[in-house]
Amino acid sequence: MGRVSHHLRPRLRSVLAWVCCGASAAALAQAAGAAAEVPGAVSSATVTTTAPQEAAPAPASAASKPALNYVLGGIVGSSPDYAGGAGRSYSLRPAWALEYGRFRLSTSRGSTLMGHGLAGRSDSGASATLAQSDRFALSASLRIDQGDDGSDSPMRRGLPEVRSTLRARLSAGYALTPRWSVGAGVSQDILGRDGGMLLSTNLGYSFPYSEQTRVSFGVGASFADRQYLRSHFGVPTSVAGSTSPLPAFDPHAGLYSVDAGVDVMVALSRHWVALGGVRVSQLQGDARRSPLTVQPVGYSASVGLAYRCCR
Repeated sequence: MGRVSHHLRPRLRSVLAWVCCGASAAALAQAAGAAAEVPGAVSSATVTTTAPQEAAPAPASAASKPALNYVLGGIVGSSPDYAGGAGRSYSLRPAWALEYGRFRLSTSRGSTLMGHGLAGRSDSGASATLAQSDRFALSASLRIDQGDDGSDSPMRRGLPEVRSTLRARLSAGYALTPRWSVGAGVSQDILGRDGGMLLSTNLGYSFPYSEQTRVSFGVGASFADRQYLRSHFGVPTSVAGSTSPLPAFDPHAGLYSVDAGVDVMVALSRHWVALGGVRVSQLQGDARRSPLTVQPVGYSASVGLAYRCCR
């Protein structure tokens, strides 16, 4: 009997160890289940249940996915028949914008209604935001320059047509303060239709008059190369005194216009927005000395209504 006990001792020890481990595991499982049923209970078992919560920010990536936004409206405006002209032109123009992420397709007023542009002026046509931060924005755009065939003004009859073309524009804006901002943009005729190059700079001030109303003031200056000024303010010697009664005039590059204006935007409801603005511009340099310039100071005004969704 003593020998049997001596041989069975190792086996009994193994069995007892296995039973004890099993009992310990069962007790731990029971404790974990009880802790899960008690709100606010803290135990080692809760570590595995809370781990998935660390991945909660994942839905934020879904919320940051680009959304489709749009603006659709109309604007009634009055402006000079051409820069430097004495006649008036009245128009009813659409104001629209379609935006998806960094890309948008719009008219200039539509883009403004969408809320783009640190300097208060927004690009029309097809545009994309290249870089953006809280204070700085850089964008590129393509837009159609309609040109001028001279049919709307007797002064331009007999002169070469200012052909329509496609312009590429690079714009930058910087917010000096929450209300003051500066901007600049350069555009180039990329089809070689004598459209030349333009450079515009501006300074803007915007403030919320109320929760529904925003008022913006702006001043700007525009520069052009010789090719642009020749197309819009020049009189070629080939037509001077023949097809056109005007004397020959060959302008040079430089500052050609300064302007100032005020815009008011009112949120009538969550989606409906009304806007209005007035602007005055004055031709400078050779543009002002051109025989085409009858009235160097021009005034324009506009009012409009638009539906905005879903920003």
